[in-house]
Parts: sequence; C-alpha cells; structure tokens
Amino acid sequence: MKYLNTRRLIYLIVFSLFFIEGSKAQDLSNNFKKWYGINLNTKINKNLKLKFGALLSQNSSPSGYSFSQGKIGLSYKIKKKTYIEFGYVKELLNDSQKKRNLYNITPGLFNKLEFDRIYTNFSYKHSLVNRVSFKHKLEFQLFFPAVQKYKYRYVYSGTLAYNIKKSSITPYLINQMYYYTGGDISGGIKRYRLVSGIRFKLIKNFPLSTSLYYLYQNEFNTGILKENDYKAIGISLTFKIN
Repeated sequence: MKYLNTRRLIYLIVFSLFFIEGSKAQDLSNNFKKWYGINLNTKINKNLKLKFGALLSQNSSPSGYSFSQGKIGLSYKIKKKTYIEFGYVKELLNDSQKKRNLYNITPGLFNKLEFDRIYTNFSYKHSLVNRVSFKHKLEFQLFFPAVQKYKYRYVYSGTLAYNIKKSSITPYLINQMYYYTGGDISGGIKRYRLVSGIRFKLIKNFPLSTSLYYLYQNEFNTGILKENDYKAIGISLTFKIN
C-alpha cells in the first residue's frame, strides 16, 4: 500500500508539472494565465461548514503577476444536496496611477490595490443518470469600491460531473453566465466562462483532493470599455477537515 501511494504521488507531481509548465512550449499571448488555488473546508457541525480559499493568477507571456484573491465563507446545508453560503473576498491587483485616480484608492496589502466583495449563493445538486450529477448555483456579488463595469454581479453556474466507477476520479464541466449591473455600462449578461477539468484523490482516506482544469472566458457588450477575455490552466488543492 505504501508503495502504491508513493507511486501515485509521483504520478501526480509529474502530471501536474506537465500540465502547468507545458504551456511554456506554446505561443502564448498575455491573455493566457496560470491559476494556482488552495482551499480548506472544515465542519463546525453537521450542517455548518467554514470555508477558506486563496487563488494566485499569473500571466504566461510576458510572465508576471496578474491578480490574487483570498476568500472566507460560511456554508449551511438546508437539506440534502441543498446549500446556502455567505462570504467575503479580497482581490489584489497591480498598482497603477490610472486605477488610483479612477477608484480613488491607494496601495494597501503587499503594495497592491485592494478590491473587496461580499457574496451569497444558493446551490442545489441532483442526479441525472447513474453516476452523473448536475449542480445549479446562483450567486449575488456586491463590490466595493464599484468597478467600471459593475457594482453588482449575478452569476449562474451549471456543473455537470461524472464519477468514474470504483475510483475517486470525477471529470466535470462548468458553464457560467455573468450579469452586470450598477456600472458605467448598460446592465445585462456580459460574460461567459467555461471550465473543463478533472478532480481526483491520490490517497484513499486522506482529506485532500486535487483538481486540474482549463478555463475559457469571453466578455462581450462592454461598450467603450475593454473586454476581459482570457484562457487559463489551473491546479487547485482542497483539504477537508471533519
């Protein structure tokens, strides 16, 4: 068993390095990013869960910092596979005089510009056929300071997942639609995001799951403001403490 776990760990390291670093061999533009995430979920009681998360985004070419986020949330199970969650997110962006003037802010943590948001979401998961599930999630977000394109966002996420029999491997596909309102542009659906990935556990009964994914984002109908289109590959580690 120890040998098998060691071998699986080696496979994970090699595959992760290939997945993340393989993009360097491509002709990538500055709209290609690498995302690195880590999460911790811990139960307070049978219905209440505390969630922490951090995300680092780096540009591929030219290589450099893009943005980072820290998150804390509280999730409550209403009934089986039905949840409501509340939380707070802090986002750090590179400093620039243009952004200082536009949002009337000065550098803060790590000499970056700080943007905050609070959110609440409702999610429901159900089975489609054997081992195939679909999860709906609707989220409301309030930003402060408000950014040019929105002060409020509504995000719908639909997640299709398939759990491979007798394994911890779960391929998944996420479709997201973003509705903007309260900004300098007209309100409406302005962003589409597609995420395709695979989630797995290398060591049985160890509270760590790994997710490798590809992300495509398309923003549209933003008027005179530049559309924020990009692609990303990412790795996310999630620890669960019960």
